[in-house]
Amino acid sequence: MVGTVFATPAAAAPADPLQALAATLESAHGVHYETVQRTDKATFKIYGDLQFGWSRVKANRAIVEPVLGPSATMEDVHEKIRETIWVGDDVYHDDGAGGWKLNDDVVAAGLDDPAVHSLSVAEIGALVKSAKKKTAGTVIDGVSTTVYEGRKRGKTRVTDWKVWIGSDGLIRRVTSDTTKNDGKDRTVRDTYLTEWGKQVWIYAPDQRFVTSKS
Repeated sequence: MVGTVFATPAAAAPADPLQALAATLESAHGVHYETVQRTDKATFKIYGDLQFGWSRVKANRAIVEPVLGPSATMEDVHEKIRETIWVGDDVYHDDGAGGWKLNDDVVAAGLDDPAVHSLSVAEIGALVKSAKKKTAGTVIDGVSTTVYEGRKRGKTRVTDWKVWIGSDGLIRRVTSDTTKNDGKDRTVRDTYLTEWGKQVWIYAPDQRFVTSKS
């Protein structure tokens, strides 16, 4: 009797990251992110949601929590937690006293990472194109990934970056290591992005509680 031979299905080709991103850039939807940021002086946890417009991030609402020493109490931690709301070109900082300080001299809202900020198709397309290395990555949230690595040089700072893009085409993780050109003033960021396409609404604070400009 001749046995039946079953062909092994070919693995699906990874989704195009630019098409996947474009499909998620829907108004009133967004993505959740969690970042650990380390500098020479302090470490912070930064977490929140990004809200999309039609072509890029429109708003960012973040909780900034300092990582304190082992002797710190929960009260110490809660006293130092601050919230930031970034809508368009305006950033509102929690003043710790029930009000907000406005800073309107900034770039437009985004992830605030030197490697990935606006999450626009143009930005990610340029980033992927500039990658100097491409390797198989780990599985994140059940999705296999490909790691793109590169370097960005500015006038005063240089950033080494890595981006993990899932087989579904969506960015799952971003790391950046930034220093001044002389190697000083180092900032390291490690960000995970989850819940792509979730509904997100972010509004500026009630202007009655905006106490001053920072």
